[in-house]
This record gives sequence, C-alpha cells and structure tokens, in this order.
Amino acid sequence: MEETDHPQYCGIGIRGVAIGIDSFVWIALLFVAIFITAAFTGQLETGSPGLNAELSGAPASMALGLWFVLALGYHTVFEWRFGKTIGKALVNIRVTSEDGSSLTFTSSLIRNAMRFVDWLPALYLIGIVGIAVSGQRKRLGDRVAGTAVVGS
Repeated sequence: MEETDHPQYCGIGIRGVAIGIDSFVWIALLFVAIFITAAFTGQLETGSPGLNAELSGAPASMALGLWFVLALGYHTVFEWRFGKTIGKALVNIRVTSEDGSSLTFTSSLIRNAMRFVDWLPALYLIGIVGIAVSGQRKRLGDRVAGTAVVGS
C-alpha cells in the first residue's frame, strides 16, 4: 500500500458487502455445529434423503453455543493470520492495527468478540452508528481493539 501515512478507511457499504459474503460461511458453520451436536447427542439420523438432525432444548442450545464459537474463531483466526476473512478478501479490504501492522491474536479476538455488542440491538446497528460517527470509520470492536479496516 503506497499511502501508508493516509490509509483509506472503509465505510459501511463495502464492509456490509464483506459481512454479507461472510454470512454464507456462517450458514455453513451453523450446519457444522448442528451436525456435530446431533452426532454427539445421538440425534443424528440417516436415511434415503440424507442426514437429518432435529435438535431442541439443551442440545439446540449446545449447537447455538458451538456455532458462536466457530463463527468467532473463523473471524479471529482469518483476520489474525491473513488480515481478512473470505468476504473481506473478495471485496479487497483488510484489517490492520491502528499503526498499519498486522493484528495480534489478542487484538483480533477482542475485535471479534465485540462483534456481539456491535450487532445489537439488531442488524449491526451499534456497529453501523459507530462507523458513521467515526472519522476513521471504526465500529466499537475496532475502537476497543485498536484496529482499522482499510482498502488493500
């Protein structure tokens, strides 16, 4: 990146496209969580149409919790190791530390754990407002972790 003194901070639109793409990964991870939980609890059924898992109660809660861990892990590991998730890579943006260096594991974990707060009350409302009012277009997770989303 030639403009190291003045990075191009990414706004709501391009970040929304990236998270929209990443939502397909989330859906895949949801199926993984459901089928792992169903296999673990003995509720995985096989038949001519394929695999089936109907979870309720505690097993459904376990699957939801596993899904949250997998989704958090996806974002944390990909941004820590590569600076971007699949969605960010496809729209050519990346996450850096405020000084432009690569993320540490801790900063990536903090940034992504805050995603649960940025999501509130629904559809990333806190995150969107944070980006809109920030000069560096940072959501709450970026502010707490000392990170920024910039063009690649």
